[in-house]
Amino acid sequence: MRNSFKSLLALALMAVAGNAFAQVVIPTEKGDLKLRIMGRTNVDAGLFIGEDGDDRDGVAMNDTRLGVQANFDEKYAAKIEICFADKAISFRDLWVSYAPDANKTIKFGNFFMPYGSKILGLAYKFVEDAPVDYTFCPSRKMGVAYDYVSDKVLLSAGIFSDGNVDARATNKGYNLSAKAVVHPVLTDETVVHISAAPLFTKSDNKVSIKGIVPFTFATPQQAVVASQSMDAKHQFRYDIEALYINKRFLWETHFMGTTVDLPGENNYKANGLFTQVSWHLIGTQQKYNKKTGLVANAAPKTLELLLRADYLNLIGLDNGDNEGKQLDLTLGLNYFFSKYLNFKFNYVYAAKKDADHFNGVQGRLQFSF
Repeated sequence: MRNSFKSLLALALMAVAGNAFAQVVIPTEKGDLKLRIMGRTNVDAGLFIGEDGDDRDGVAMNDTRLGVQANFDEKYAAKIEICFADKAISFRDLWVSYAPDANKTIKFGNFFMPYGSKILGLAYKFVEDAPVDYTFCPSRKMGVAYDYVSDKVLLSAGIFSDGNVDARATNKGYNLSAKAVVHPVLTDETVVHISAAPLFTKSDNKVSIKGIVPFTFATPQQAVVASQSMDAKHQFRYDIEALYINKRFLWETHFMGTTVDLPGENNYKANGLFTQVSWHLIGTQQKYNKKTGLVANAAPKTLELLLRADYLNLIGLDNGDNEGKQLDLTLGLNYFFSKYLNFKFNYVYAAKKDADHFNGVQGRLQFSF
């Protein structure tokens, strides 16, 4: 059945791509109803060059998605998206929103909290998330959020369950999340963006801290921490971010961390930093969306050069010989054939303290609409 569903999604993607009816507008007395079918699929290939000689090369077609977004009267919006990844079917976005005016939005459902970079989705610059962002940024959660946006600030806050739409357990605790973005400079060519995002979690579940290597075909054992669970009263996370755009150049950095309140013990603390730069070798201005405070995919016919450095410190966990520190560097080259098709190529180097280093090259052909 899973294979049939995957094939169905792939066929749907191909059928809708380039079709003039991918977006339908239905006029009504109270405003136009716009329906847009959207989706994506990734084809990944990687070559492992690690010291231990293990063969972890591979090719995969994973993370296939299909969804519908609806907009009505410029004030109401809704989205539903399903995903086939890791041989399982699950929901991703499942929300409705109301915008009383151009500056304010209220959203309810299953979506990303205002924290971290995972919300970038298709506009993410590299094949895989930065390990620091992966470690500290939660997945989508069920909740409600309020956004206020202007040319100078973006303010977002919400309360969320500590579970998501696919979770069956009823007692999942809660998250209090907020983000403030300030734009000292916001012009057509230059953006200066500074933000801070605190996140408080109260949950009856164990707190899990995981590190990764930013390589699609890596095994969990290559990470700083494959899996670590702790009984916790609560957890506090933070993300401090700076972003600078000048024409075709982009620089972005995040300092993220967590403090876990452990009963009867000292608090556990971990942190990390990643920074990345992007330069459009061929193409136009870097894109920025002030309504989300996030960068966006480049225009068609753009050739983009990227470099990311990521340092993760999980020294407080029981890591044995690993000692919980990892440094990784990713060199990337992206080409955007069109609005619907792009190719990403990454070279990844990762080194764990007092452990073997890791090398790998991988490519991703991404089709979306």
